[in-house]
Amino acid sequence: MHELATCTVNVDGAAAVTGFVRVFDSGMMMIGVEVPPRGLEPGNDVTVEVLDEVRGECLYAGYLSRVGPDGMDIADVALVSTLQKREVVRVSTHVACTGTAIARWSDPLDAPPAPPAPVEPSADEQASDGAEQESSEASVAYEGNLAFTMLDISAHGMRILSQATLKAGQRIRFLFEELPEPILIEAVVVRAQPSRTGTHYGCRFLGLTSRETDALFRHVLHTQGAQRRERMRI
Repeated sequence: MHELATCTVNVDGAAAVTGFVRVFDSGMMMIGVEVPPRGLEPGNDVTVEVLDEVRGECLYAGYLSRVGPDGMDIADVALVSTLQKREVVRVSTHVACTGTAIARWSDPLDAPPAPPAPVEPSADEQASDGAEQESSEASVAYEGNLAFTMLDISAHGMRILSQATLKAGQRIRFLFEELPEPILIEAVVVRAQPSRTGTHYGCRFLGLTSRETDALFRHVLHTQGAQRRERMRI
């Protein structure tokens, strides 16, 4: 159980080392680490937080029976509690996606009130308005086909990189094809951060079913495990 799941071993309430579960059976948990643990000795009472793709965050208690450069063994392991912690678990990725950017107010009931009827400006005002319009055109929100790169993902949102100008409140629809059964996702833009290669946008997923959220959460943890195994081969 929990094989290859990410875990954190704590001593006296403080995080001591992060690793992954090699084997957990009959009250004995064997944990592998990428960095040799320090300050741990056999006999220490510990708690272990395990992040499982099905069970969520599981907290165990036990004591160290072995500490070595490649990991440790924990004996008399007992379950203390479980906690679903899906919103904060995310994984870095680099996936090219295509979708559609739609209006900021996709529902007419959400739209702002119509502006008052325009008043014909004077010649001087027309010249000034023309300059202001040129300077503001670059900030007009983009709508239409959208290409972007997904930089990270969780079960509830994502961070993307795009050359398009998007505004907070706009929505993005795209087919996420990295799952065994691709799902159509709608996300709302909640923040933007300029960078040298484009703009990073933080997006929150909308209207996902429990089944779709579960599938995304499993994808996040599966990707984390694959990345960890790849690092260990280097």
